[in-house]
Amino acid sequence: MSDGNIDILVASRQLFVVIGAQRTGTNILREILNTNEQIAMLGEVLTPSTAPAHWDNFCRGLPIGSIHPANLSEAESLLDQYFEFVDYRIRNHWEGNGKNGSHAIGVDIKYNQLKRIAPSNWSTTQPFILSYLRSRRAILIHTTRNIIHCAISTLIASQRNLWHNYDGVVIDRAYEIDVTECLAHARSILREQDTFLSSADGCRIVNSRYESLIEDLRRAGPSDEIPEGRGPLRDIARILNVPFHFRNDRRLQKAINVPYSKLLSNYNALVRRLENSEFSALVPTLE
Repeated sequence: MSDGNIDILVASRQLFVVIGAQRTGTNILREILNTNEQIAMLGEVLTPSTAPAHWDNFCRGLPIGSIHPANLSEAESLLDQYFEFVDYRIRNHWEGNGKNGSHAIGVDIKYNQLKRIAPSNWSTTQPFILSYLRSRRAILIHTTRNIIHCAISTLIASQRNLWHNYDGVVIDRAYEIDVTECLAHARSILREQDTFLSSADGCRIVNSRYESLIEDLRRAGPSDEIPEGRGPLRDIARILNVPFHFRNDRRLQKAINVPYSKLLSNYNALVRRLENSEFSALVPTLE
């Protein structure tokens, strides 16, 4: 795509990508952002799904050779085609045709998916996707969360096979987690986060910390409308250049809705290990 076409593309809508680890609030963020008529966000597009606008399904409609770009130009062209396709699907196939006038469109990509797409001659350690997004002036929304909460949530979601709570499921039993695995997962997330931040130099980034996003939701109280205030939603609205108009429709509820002391049968063992680790400062957040 030529620079002129890129300018036209950017003028018609703003591309943004939500990037973070699993269990950092990307789904609740997506639910909230999509209540704004000027924003349309899709889920984890690099994760296998039946959704037509996901990457794998887009690629099935292309000639086999084109999904394995040989060089930078071909890889950029392929991603340009993909995001044009995403834009088309959003404008023409969103339920009720509700997003045909949206200004900002976005997708969700996890840290461990950033290196999935690259030209065959890509030799740098920086993920090609980040280089591409920088060149297209995309906005990156970086989601983070208390690292131990994130690790625990991942392990419990795997045991329960419940990643998104749309049905109001309440936890009615205690779970045991592998404490060593929990700490290892937390360290892995930190490494991925550091790698992302070092590779995203020069990108336009806005931060969305899960705990701050929850505070945004709490301002709504019993109302659906979220009043504007200091927090990630205001920062996101400003950088996307859209009006602050968000709702909490309460479709998605917290997957972990009991205290960690009741959730974990080996809670005390976890606390002891954390107290003797680099995560000791986070122990009080489990209470």
